[in-house]
Amino acid sequence: MSSQISFPQQLIAKFDFILLLFGVLLVSLSPIFIRLSKTEISPNAVIFDRYWIAAVVLGISYGLKAVASTGGGDRGIKVSYTIKDRALPILIAVFSIACLISWAWSLTQTSVANSNLLHNMTPIFATLGGWLFLHHRFNRRFPIGMALALTGTAVIGIIDMQGAMGDRLTGDALALLSAIFYAGCYLITEQLRTKFSATTIMLWSYVLTTSLMLPFMVFGGERIFPYSWFVWLAVISQAILCTIIGTGLLFHSLKRFSSGFVSLVLLLDPVIAAILATAIFAEKLSIVNCLAFGVILTGIYLAKSGQGAEKPDDKSAVVQNN
Repeated sequence: MSSQISFPQQLIAKFDFILLLFGVLLVSLSPIFIRLSKTEISPNAVIFDRYWIAAVVLGISYGLKAVASTGGGDRGIKVSYTIKDRALPILIAVFSIACLISWAWSLTQTSVANSNLLHNMTPIFATLGGWLFLHHRFNRRFPIGMALALTGTAVIGIIDMQGAMGDRLTGDALALLSAIFYAGCYLITEQLRTKFSATTIMLWSYVLTTSLMLPFMVFGGERIFPYSWFVWLAVISQAILCTIIGTGLLFHSLKRFSSGFVSLVLLLDPVIAAILATAIFAEKLSIVNCLAFGVILTGIYLAKSGQGAEKPDDKSAVVQNN
């Protein structure tokens, strides 16, 4: 039957999903590295340092690959770059900066719990954007799974609120805006993955993001670089593990999975971070937290089994590298 998927394709799909989960695991290490680095530099400096380090590492790797390919004689298929191809990476960088600024600003106007809760609404906007602009289609299992996962995330956020509410409309709106910008980054990346490799997209976006952040860091008066080898090691580890490998696996997965599903799986980020914090910093998890984690996992499982998680094969798409 044409609707059946061959066994090798099923294995590839499962392997890609495992890579996606591993990417989320690596990305979830970011708060740990930021916490280890905050004794010497601010979180903004950590973000800036990890981007420029990642850009340098990817640039060197890309250059070595280009030099090695010149000796082969066969340069492969020529890929033409349109104005849209050149504009979209700039848009990713702008959205990334806007997401970071709006999220950081929201933390000064509302509670951390409110900010994290609303920022985690990214899957809603990524799913809606995929439906509107990328022609994604979903059956009932996907939105039900998304609703369950978001419910589990909301429970964690409500627990952290500890009854502190108040007039925080501006901060809440900024946190929600950061979720929209974050969803936009993944939607644009998914669009670019039809033509470019994950490495190419990351190199462009990291160089542009570093360039946009540089004036803020120089004139902001903050210390940019750490002074001890321990914090340098934490920053470099974050750049390589979280920003290059972790994000690279997430971008790679956008070749098979929709941006809505990838952003949904990213809800595991705070779950894994909480477990790691428990192991490393002796923080405690309540029974309600554990139940909420189970709800998130159940929601992701339902969404994974529904239509809309994986994209249909598109043989007509031209990809530079996979």
